[in-house]
Amino acid sequence: MNTCDRLKNSSIGKKQVVALTGLALVGFLVSHLAGNFLMFKSAEAFDTYAEFLEHHPLIIPAEIGLAAFFLVHIVVGLKVFVENRRARPTRYEVESSTSGQPYAARWMGYTGSLTLIFLIVHITTFKFLGPEGEGASLFSWVMFCFRNPLYSLGYVGAMVFLAIHLAHGIKSAFQTLGVSHPQLTPLIEKGGVVIALALTAGFASLPIWALTRGG
Repeated sequence: MNTCDRLKNSSIGKKQVVALTGLALVGFLVSHLAGNFLMFKSAEAFDTYAEFLEHHPLIIPAEIGLAAFFLVHIVVGLKVFVENRRARPTRYEVESSTSGQPYAARWMGYTGSLTLIFLIVHITTFKFLGPEGEGASLFSWVMFCFRNPLYSLGYVGAMVFLAIHLAHGIKSAFQTLGVSHPQLTPLIEKGGVVIALALTAGFASLPIWALTRGG
């Protein structure tokens, strides 16, 4: 059995795939948020950045690669989630009310699915329904969407689910990859929570800013 078959058929192999693709996607979220923060600078800065990405020669292979990472992470992650549920059909008799570990782990499939729904809406809104033509401003379109209270509320809610997913997912990813130590593991757990909250606050700040911004 080759490496690909082991990864595809073994439980630990699937978890490793989910861990690696998940950490790669966290890196994408950080870079994506950094680009979005240009909105705070000016409309021109954000539109220039968006135009640079749109016309970059590597944008198509980058989007294909990113889509592949998302697809693998989602499909394999849901498969692991379902297999874990089947292997443990009965409810936990005792669940910690302080650590929240059992709750967070069992919610991964649901928070991931809700994040997927958000992702489909997000891509449809800003890539396929966005402005077209010479001189079209993505900044204006983003502001138009975010100034819809219902859309912004849904966006912020999706970020909350993303935070729950990331807070447990980052810690779980490192454990799956064998990074475990009595002193290091608590730092990784706290770091995962900090990253999850920072990304959530960063993305959520965009619609809140748009709703409260004058002009």
